[in-house]
Amino acid sequence: MNQGSPPISGKTRFYGMFGDPVEHLRAPTALNELMNSRGVDAVMLPLHVAPEHLAEAIAGIRLIRNFSGFMVSIPHKSAAAELCDEILPNARACGVVNAVRIDQDGRLIGESFDGVGMVRSIEMQRVLNSDTRVLLVGAGGVGRSIAAPGCVVKSDSSFDPEGFDIVVNATSLGLNGQGPMPVEVSRMSKPALVAEVVMVPEITPMLHSAQERGLAVVRGSEMMTNQVEIWADFFGMAN
Repeated sequence: MNQGSPPISGKTRFYGMFGDPVEHLRAPTALNELMNSRGVDAVMLPLHVAPEHLAEAIAGIRLIRNFSGFMVSIPHKSAAAELCDEILPNARACGVVNAVRIDQDGRLIGESFDGVGMVRSIEMQRVLNSDTRVLLVGAGGVGRSIAAPGCVVKSDSSFDPEGFDIVVNATSLGLNGQGPMPVEVSRMSKPALVAEVVMVPEITPMLHSAQERGLAVVRGSEMMTNQVEIWADFFGMAN
């Protein structure tokens, strides 16, 4: 049952989400809705910080005793990992974080859940195994989080999607409906599943083209939705 959001007071815990830009961020809304439903006395805010000021901003947050943690969006995921006192297994594997918990002693504990969210979203539609051929476009923070370290990996700059079972766009191409498509959708095989990390718009140009060809799609918002409960547990967002 929705207990309503407690009024902000001296007991309220604060969380933030660093990004540049921040207009497209959806995680703060999702986590605020979850905390509201649980009656948790906390709030999360988008934090617009340029890359050159990230270290200073995080250093300042360490000093705010009722600030309990933060999320990390583009382009800060790699830099934030380097500023953590400890990074957990997923983050160590890919060198990026998208969630950082501030312990009572002020230590920053970082982890990455983008890969978990994307894999869960894909597995809701497809079975993944050692024979699955995946084309992952983009090697930034979210791309490295999605890539599995135990897989056979081949690096190629051609981005030809023909013959792949799953095609994942892990770049910012398509954000706000702008920029070229990361791959040529017309070359995708009919059984292919097309996944997207971009959340605005909900249906990016690549996903729109894929749907027109009758291909299955995974929206960026699905990757986020499948992380919300995990984030909440990581931050200890319980009443």
